Amino acid sequence: MPNDGYGYDADGTISLPGEPSSPNAYSTNAEYDAYYQSFETSFAAVDGWGLCVEPIEIPLSSVGSEQVIALEPTSLQGNVLLIEGTTRQEVPNTKLSSDGRKLTIECGAALQPGTEYFIAVSNGVMTVEGFPLQSSPAFGQLLSADPNELDEQQRNLQQKTKNAVSAYSDLGKPNEVVYASTFTTQNSYSVIDNIVQQTISDPSNPPTLDLTNIEVTEVNSARPSKAYIIVSGATLETNNYLPFTQNIADREKCLLDSYDPIANCPSMYNWTKGENGEHLTQPFFGNQGEVAKYNDSTTTIPVDFYLPYIGGATDSKAGARQFINDSTNPSVIFIHGVTGDKESASLVAKEYVTDGKEYIFTAIDMPYHGARIVCDSSKYSDETTLKYCDSGKPISARADKSYFINITSPLTLRSNLHQSVSDFIGLRWALNFGNDKAGREVHLIGVSLGGIMSVMTTEATYKPESPVAQPIEGLALATSNYVVPGQGLVNLTLSSLTLGSEMETSVKKSADVQRAIAETLLPNICHESESNETCITALQTHSAELEGSIEMLENEIYSALIPILKQGVQQTIDGSDPAGKVSRQVQAQQPTLLIEAVGDCGDTCEIGEYMPDTVVPNNAENNVMTGTDPLIHALELNDITSSTTDAPIRGVIRATVGGHGTFLFPYEGPMDETGLPSQDPQHMEAGNNSRITQQEAVRNMVATNARAIYLDSDDLINIEDETDEAQ
Repeated sequence: MPNDGYGYDADGTISLPGEPSSPNAYSTNAEYDAYYQSFETSFAAVDGWGLCVEPIEIPLSSVGSEQVIALEPTSLQGNVLLIEGTTRQEVPNTKLSSDGRKLTIECGAALQPGTEYFIAVSNGVMTVEGFPLQSSPAFGQLLSADPNELDEQQRNLQQKTKNAVSAYSDLGKPNEVVYASTFTTQNSYSVIDNIVQQTISDPSNPPTLDLTNIEVTEVNSARPSKAYIIVSGATLETNNYLPFTQNIADREKCLLDSYDPIANCPSMYNWTKGENGEHLTQPFFGNQGEVAKYNDSTTTIPVDFYLPYIGGATDSKAGARQFINDSTNPSVIFIHGVTGDKESASLVAKEYVTDGKEYIFTAIDMPYHGARIVCDSSKYSDETTLKYCDSGKPISARADKSYFINITSPLTLRSNLHQSVSDFIGLRWALNFGNDKAGREVHLIGVSLGGIMSVMTTEATYKPESPVAQPIEGLALATSNYVVPGQGLVNLTLSSLTLGSEMETSVKKSADVQRAIAETLLPNICHESESNETCITALQTHSAELEGSIEMLENEIYSALIPILKQGVQQTIDGSDPAGKVSRQVQAQQPTLLIEAVGDCGDTCEIGEYMPDTVVPNNAENNVMTGTDPLIHALELNDITSSTTDAPIRGVIRATVGGHGTFLFPYEGPMDETGLPSQDPQHMEAGNNSRITQQEAVRNMVATNARAIYLDSDDLINIEDETDEAQ
């Protein structure tokens, strides 16, 4: 893989061996869905292969031996090729490597969507002993076979392989091809583009802000220059495409169950589909297909607004409504992080609505966050759960990030990301209050996961397939501000110093892994006819005596699963990853400020030095497409190391003091003995100064419409400046 030789189904999705032709192929819909929930096969629901966000891998083997092949690294260049089908030229800036079991191609940028590519490997690749790489017997037999003696699938594979061989030969390469394949990348824009159009064009449910039942709260009213208004009780009506709502959870009696999570809450692992259950592909949308909607009384989204205090105006409900409705008043949309919620906006908002500044600052929750938590039907409660649910356990990203970052069902993860983009597009559209030609000035600020979502939301504001990138009327953003975002979401999470261990534990302690261990260690108790609960409970009962064996098997299974998981999940979600969602905003030169947390370590961090981002890694050793740095490169942002008026600003500020959360909180100090940022209060002053630098830079972007950022000598202490660049 990837290889178009597998063929494509009638709906345009990749055809995989053993893929069910329809739900009728199984006795239950749950069995059918399970095929597409597995990270090994979920990409069979996608209309093409990945964009090389995860590296392309070509397996190697020794004939009749398990021996690992040691290849001469210098022989890979010019002999392992990735070729773009339209130009017939090599894809530039690839990184080639081999561990003896596979050849690996890392791409310097995401491949183009819906585009044909060729892979070719020649016998110019040598072992360290000087022997050339050879083709498998099956490869030679395929190329030499009489097409009339092949079935349709084999003829297709033969032709696709020959096309790749020809692409290699057309480059004038002298060696013999020993492996070749053709593959077509997925139409990674099609789902989100069509969701956006369906969201803003839906005549039955256009995105609408309801300000009828708002409450107005005055803050700091005794200090006029610092006084502002919080407006609560507003709601956003916009299409919900996730087939999991509180009403659905109640109806199916959803239970959070560690033994059989999918069986006990199936809709939580479902995903967006067509109105008749179709996979969402370019051919589906080309035939006027629409995404199924799940709008009910529980999908209305609460909205918070922060307004300037204007006596006789915003301090009343009627005045607040009028101020929000007035399209001449500029607005800021804030997007929170993975453990945050819309209330995180309060840490930023007051600087836009005090001291004479008169913005409308607004925020909503993403799915599974804040007021959009779903409660299960267990009727369980304790002091923690009662904060979120009157009854039942909260299905909340704060409680467990995997409820949103759902690798148990990669198509669900893709849907969660798409729904989030749709919601923020809906909020932006609703701020027009029915007049998409009003030209309202709207800015976007996103932090962490919110920064990631902001990249994709910005991209979604542009017209699809326009020769020159132009914003969709009524969706334009005056500036886009991305704080500590990243790309390559699967490897990013696994490579994170803090999130990686959570993800690892989640995989190791999953029901499937624990059952497999129980079947291995307790075969007399755990066999095919026994339930997961019986098997896993027995394993827990014997955990003390089997501790070493359990740990060993967890590590072995995890090591075996992770390469497959990364490839399968990332390939499935490439259409909802920032890595492939930048081309329009780059072409349009969208005014952009990105803040990256780089710390002040050298090659390694010592105690007392500020660490690079410990949540969203800036880069990863195992993949050049992972992290913040490749996103900065893809966005083509310039370094900002001093004050600038180079308008429109498109740049990155690299923060050296603080860490991942410093834009909102001053708590991250330099590294301590734990190998993580210190939480010692003695570092709060420095952290707060860095927070002010970062927030003021974004505020400059907003206030000047990307015409100026002002950094004084105090600010330069907190960021990489020209002195750092010269070193």
